[in-house]
Amino acid sequence: MLTDLLEKMGFALPRREMDKPLVGVSACLLGQPVRYDGGDRFNHLITNRLSDLLRFMPVCPEVAIGLPVPRPPIQVVQMGEGKRVRGVLEPERDFTDALEAVADELDAPLSGFLLKARSPSCGHLSTPVHDDNGQPIGMDSGAFARRLHQRYPRIALANESDLEKPAFVQEFLLQVFCYQQWHGSDQQGQWLQGMRERTHVLEEPLQTCTNHYLQRLSEAMH
Repeated sequence: MLTDLLEKMGFALPRREMDKPLVGVSACLLGQPVRYDGGDRFNHLITNRLSDLLRFMPVCPEVAIGLPVPRPPIQVVQMGEGKRVRGVLEPERDFTDALEAVADELDAPLSGFLLKARSPSCGHLSTPVHDDNGQPIGMDSGAFARRLHQRYPRIALANESDLEKPAFVQEFLLQVFCYQQWHGSDQQGQWLQGMRERTHVLEEPLQTCTNHYLQRLSEAMH
């Protein structure tokens, strides 16, 4: 169980809502009908399992910039050395800067973010990139997700499709709780050392993944 994993690593289970790590979530994954087609992508695992341990902040970048529901589709397009988010039917409309601004304006103490895979705004390394003719030529992140990673390079990011693997759910949850405690600690170096010592209770590959994440946090202190 996820609670057993957290307790084994020395984390106190949150007793109050305010004690839970705050995780951003693409609003459609929580059942909000905000997608371009007017639908949602309600995710049972997020709402039924993770909600006991995490509190969620829903975000739909496309609605946040004033796009209607439903709305014409948008896509990521390779433009020279950069990537832009443009309308499929109206390619002269560029939404990149506005979507990035939504990430820039977040001021909540986030410890992670669960994103909608393949979305031109929210997809994390899973979004199709197109050429000028609309043909797919590769994969990258959506504009909001890319900017989010730039602003919060050490919080845990995941697509909802990643959570289909139980091992990834464990990895994501540990990173979220690690970040919350590390970020709020007055003695980050001491906290990291103690957490490294606890990772011996984890099985592989979770032990190695967690140690790699702790190293990323350590590098932020130099």
